[in-house]
Amino acid sequence: MENIIAIKDYLKKLQKVINFEHTFNFFGSHLVKKSKIDDILCCIYAKLPDSYKKLQKSKVGSEKYSSILSYNILTKLLAKKFFLDKNLCDINVAEANKLIGSVLTSIERDIYNIQKKFDEE
Repeated sequence: MENIIAIKDYLKKLQKVINFEHTFNFFGSHLVKKSKIDDILCCIYAKLPDSYKKLQKSKVGSEKYSSILSYNILTKLLAKKFFLDKNLCDINVAEANKLIGSVLTSIERDIYNIQKKFDEE
């Protein structure tokens, strides 16, 4: 349970970094240091349960869980590098905030259901 709280805190921190700690912004995109994004994503990944990670990597069965779908799209969105400087990520703020919100609302339920499914097997 405390891992879920930590994951949610890291997601909120990621949202703050995207919204307020950007280097430059233009036309709804923010340029954020790649190292900040990677540090937070690493912390989130470390707190995820192993069963969630296994299902996240597999193509079969993960489409039932909205947090997995949203998180995978979010990581791809955050990996987009700025063409002039590879140390900056070019992030669409509206899309990132929507995906983070989606993950925040569904991750607790999904982790519980995934743990329950893996415990039954």
